[in-house]
This record gives sequence, structure tokens and C-alpha cells, in this order.
Amino acid sequence: MHILLEVTTPIFLIIGGGYLVTHLGYMKLSAAEGLMFFVQNIALPIMLFNAIANINISVGLNYKLLFSFYSGSLLCFVIALAITFLYFKRSWEDSVVIGFTALFGNTVLLGLAIVGRAFDEVALTGSYLIVAFHAPFCFLVGITTMELYKSGQNRDKPILVSVLSVIWKNAILMGMVLGFIFNILELSLPRVLAVPVEMIASSAIPAALFALGGILSQYKPSGDLKIIGMICFLTLVFHPFIAWVLSSQVFNIQRSLIQSVVITAAMPPGLNAFIFASMYRRGTRIAASSVLLGTIAAIITSSVYLYLLS
Repeated sequence: MHILLEVTTPIFLIIGGGYLVTHLGYMKLSAAEGLMFFVQNIALPIMLFNAIANINISVGLNYKLLFSFYSGSLLCFVIALAITFLYFKRSWEDSVVIGFTALFGNTVLLGLAIVGRAFDEVALTGSYLIVAFHAPFCFLVGITTMELYKSGQNRDKPILVSVLSVIWKNAILMGMVLGFIFNILELSLPRVLAVPVEMIASSAIPAALFALGGILSQYKPSGDLKIIGMICFLTLVFHPFIAWVLSSQVFNIQRSLIQSVVITAAMPPGLNAFIFASMYRRGTRIAASSVLLGTIAAIITSSVYLYLLS
């Protein structure tokens, strides 16, 4: 109860506040979308730049930590794609989108917020460096799989160009790249710039959570509930279990990093899953419903994991 009240409840109350004021019409959906644009293109890139520029990279660049997280991620993608294609008899394009929805967890908006409130600085460092590889890895897997299937059709540009164009247009990714450059070269901002950077960075998480709630208000659970249930199981139960087994039982890494990798792995599908579905105009209802229902279910599952890991 203490963990639920002190860590997860404030986070989900902010999401619920954004959902409520938008659903009731007090805030227009366009305002929530504008706030999310600010978050994704300005506040979060600045926050991640500032965090990565000032952390101890040697803690996070641990292949055992990264393998514990990303092997589970990739397994979720493969399992969701295979079950959707072979059992649910959906098209290959739908199956890739559903696999991507199981692959791309909400590691930034929810993962960083929960780890930051619950655990120590080492755990947060691990989460930041998982996040640093997250968008490139997920888009590389998803787009490559989709484009390889479509390679027999007429193409305007090579597969590699399609993958890189999506990745490098991502402002969050660019913020992280700049953070790594500053960290490796041991650069620092002058105080006159560091202060506004810190102020904007401090607004990123609460603004992101509120905007997330507002945007989720436009979606209603629809589509194949069996597929949605499969996605939620893979993201909220299977992935954190694999992350725990590998990080604690196989590699036995530092306790704080185990906490980091398990909680980050336990996040529900993120909004980028819906963006990916929209790119290919496939499985959009399932992706949106998975984000909504997964976020609601994460209130319970993340509290359970926090209790077990504490």
C-alpha cells in the first residue's frame, strides 16, 4: 500500500487528470496533442540530453543489462508476430504491426517516471541507457521486418534509407545522441544555458504524463480483444519475467540494475506503437486499444513488481 500510494498513484493520477479534463471537454484534444508535441519534440529531448550528458555511462553500458532487456523485447515481437500470423490468421502486415506493439514499451513516459520515483540513481542510470537504444532498436526491427516483406513490390527508396529516415527524424533520439557526445567529450553547458535546460527538463515527465492521458481519451477499446490481451500479457508479464530471469538468475547483475531492467521491461505499449501502425495503416485500432488498456493494467502490475523488487 505504501508503494502504491507513494510511487505509482501520483503518476497514474496525472495521466487520469489529463484523460478526465480532455474527456469532459475542459481541454480540447488539440491542446493535448499540442502539449504532447512540446513534450516529444522539445521537453523530453532536452531532459534526455541533460540526463545522459551528466550520467556515468560505464554503469549503463553493461551488455548484461542491455541483453536482459532487449532479448525479452525481441522475443515479445517474434511471439506476437507468429501467434497473430499463424493462429489468428491475420495478414503479414497486421502481424508485424501487432508484433511492434508488443515490442515498443512506454519506457520514457512511464518507465523513467516510475524508476525515478521508486529507486536510486544507479537504477535510473540503467533506465536512461536502456531508453537510449530503445527507439533505434525497435524501429530497426519493425521497419526492417515490414520492408523486407514488401521488398518484392516497387519501392521508391532502399530499406536502409526507410529505416534511417524514421530513426533520425526522431527528436528524442537526437537529444540522446547529443547527450552522449557531451558526455564522451566531457563538455558542459555554460550556466546561462544550463539553468533553462534544467527548468525545461524538470517539466518533461509531468507534462508527458498529462498529455498522454489527454490523448488516450480519444480511444475506446476496440478490435480483437484476444490479440489485445496477448499484447498486454507479453508486455506486462512475459517481458519483465524474462528480464528478471536473465538479469538476476543468469547474469546476477547489480541489484539496482535488476530493479531498473525489470520495471522498464514491465511498461505497457507506448504511443509509438500507434504511430507505427498509422505509418502502414494496419492494426491501428488494436494498437490504440493496447496502449489504453495496457496503461490501465500497468497501475496494478507495476505496483506488484515494485513490491516484489523492494
